[in-house]
Amino acid sequence: MFNARTGDQALVREINLSIILNALRDHSPLSRAALASVTGLNKTTVSSLVQQLIDAHFISEIGVQKAEEIGTGRPGMLLELNPHAGCILGAEIGVDFVSVVAVNFAVQLIWRREVHTDLRDGQEAILERTLELIREATEGIGDQCREVLGLGLGVPGLVDVSSGTLLFAPNLRWRDVPLRKILQENFSFPIYVDNEANMATLGESYFGVARGAKSVLYVSAGVGLGGGIVLNSQVLPGAGGFAGEVGHMSMLPDGQLCNCGNRGCWETLASQGSVFRRIKEAVAAGACTALSDYAGGNLDALTIPMVVRAAEAGDAVAIEALQETAVYLGIGLANLINALNPETVVFGGILSLASDFLLPKIKQVIDERALPWSSGATRVLVAAHGFDACVMGGIASVYHRVLSQPFTPVRNNGRRYSGKDGSAIYAGSRTVSKQAFPSDTLAVSEAASQAASE
Repeated sequence: MFNARTGDQALVREINLSIILNALRDHSPLSRAALASVTGLNKTTVSSLVQQLIDAHFISEIGVQKAEEIGTGRPGMLLELNPHAGCILGAEIGVDFVSVVAVNFAVQLIWRREVHTDLRDGQEAILERTLELIREATEGIGDQCREVLGLGLGVPGLVDVSSGTLLFAPNLRWRDVPLRKILQENFSFPIYVDNEANMATLGESYFGVARGAKSVLYVSAGVGLGGGIVLNSQVLPGAGGFAGEVGHMSMLPDGQLCNCGNRGCWETLASQGSVFRRIKEAVAAGACTALSDYAGGNLDALTIPMVVRAAEAGDAVAIEALQETAVYLGIGLANLINALNPETVVFGGILSLASDFLLPKIKQVIDERALPWSSGATRVLVAAHGFDACVMGGIASVYHRVLSQPFTPVRNNGRRYSGKDGSAIYAGSRTVSKQAFPSDTLAVSEAASQAASE
């Protein structure tokens, strides 16, 4: 049976509410008249929609326009997204860390923390630490926001997005972990789970260097090597939701064994592990480097910041290891540019800290190997949010849903507030009385609720 929603009045109103919110996200502050001009909606419709969003605390009035800003005519009341409308959490479970950030509805950072983890502690301990960190975030927010609007979690592996299950994470060595179910048993707000590179792609497209680009390839180089693809502002999931596993492209038929079980994956040649391996091989061959001192005599304790610091000091071993890694990064990216012809390539992950040493060589190799008709239209940029690209993508996944469907009910988290007329507004559920909103606005909520359940 075909279950698509028809274009009824409720759907049109929902779309128009989203248009207003997105216009304010991109162009705040704006008056009602300016919103009508920017969106193409008539002034009466804009006034009605704005009042609904003000009553629901999504937007707020911040003062009258200055006379010099309008020329002729009456000054209008300026509007912007209300920072206190709600908080959004972004989280990442990495191979050796867990990171959680919280922002307000204006995407201003209000809380963050990252903790080191050790795979030897086991899956259960790492998950419990993740839950503890999220609890700390919700407590740390305090009264800065009306409610928690949702949590977006990125993980390094194959994710069944529909169920929020981590199917396989080769570098974590986890299989079939029902992450969303675990989180929902502990928290009442909406939970979104996806591959960390997909999350990072969304984050850079929504808040970073790829904002406004229609086709984006994001590559995250760290312990593993992942990728995400955005087409027309939407993350490309693939048939099973597993698109973007670029790190497991076969590059060398008889290459090094990868954690996925294959040999010669791109990840084995262009991740942080490959940098460390090249340094160790150089030291074993008798090369002199300050990196041994940086690592306290234990090369197994090397970090990418140590390598960057050595390279900046002119250490030949560090520079050579980064340059060789850049060659393989460039080869893989040239292949992907030929295949996908993206408008923008974004380079992120922990290796992006070494971008000053990697990017020139990466671009040189792309110029040498990619078809000029493809590469000529492609920008290669360093992620604006660097190591935080994934958690910002988690925030973007929630933010996008709220801006698209602001009155879609979510589970009630038990916090109660009052509207202007004293009517009940329940945090999380967005439940409202008929006195607070016109009947056609309630229809938006009811239609969205029905669509979500189908």
